[in-house]
Amino acid sequence: MSSVPTILVVNPNTNASTTDMLVAVAEKAMDGSRYDVVGVTAASGPRMIVDAEALAEAAEHTVAAALSGIDVHRPCAVIIGAFGDPGAAALRQLVDIPVVGIGQAAVSTAARGGRRFAIATTTSLLEPSLRELVRHCSPDADFAGIFLTDSDPLVLARDHDASVFELGTAVDDAAAAGAEAVIIGGGPLSDSARQLALRTDVVIVEPVPSAALWVLERMESNHNSDQDEPNTPLIGSSRR
Repeated sequence: MSSVPTILVVNPNTNASTTDMLVAVAEKAMDGSRYDVVGVTAASGPRMIVDAEALAEAAEHTVAAALSGIDVHRPCAVIIGAFGDPGAAALRQLVDIPVVGIGQAAVSTAARGGRRFAIATTTSLLEPSLRELVRHCSPDADFAGIFLTDSDPLVLARDHDASVFELGTAVDDAAAAGAEAVIIGGGPLSDSARQLALRTDVVIVEPVPSAALWVLERMESNHNSDQDEPNTPLIGSSRR
């Protein structure tokens, strides 16, 4: 087993190419740090989470994938790589290492300093779940709302240019509603988010880098207070 501390990224859907993308984005956000990033993919469940039923179904499979990944990789923290954070709360009850969902991290980042923020996303059927996520993570936040694309999310997942165009319209609508920051709501939308950041004056918040930086802040704070054991898991191991 490597002595380099590891961050585990769990993909709650069954698309392995999405796992590779999530890991690559997290690695880029952590570039220059002392951490490795590894990914695991849910063995069963939805291929893409587009509604509340799929989000609920993914939770059990996410926890199973995370526990298996923890047993293999012994990470010091876990990132749940779907914007609705399926299984994150349940996993926290089972392990004693930090667990952060990319939705939680993005909301915390966007709301920082009392900033007015919004969510732009392709998954209209997840709107009630995402509103609940915001209420749970930042109940007093200045939340401008959720701004949606028009096309089916499965269609936009296959058409990057259309995704950027429609999300751009949603970002513009959010800015018109007074949002200073806009979360691009979805782990697989990182490429679109980066392009949108180049064409708007509002702050574009990417969920996966937000989660990676959340982990880095906590791991480095812990590391600086415990320099004697740099090669051990910095918070602990699973309770299993």
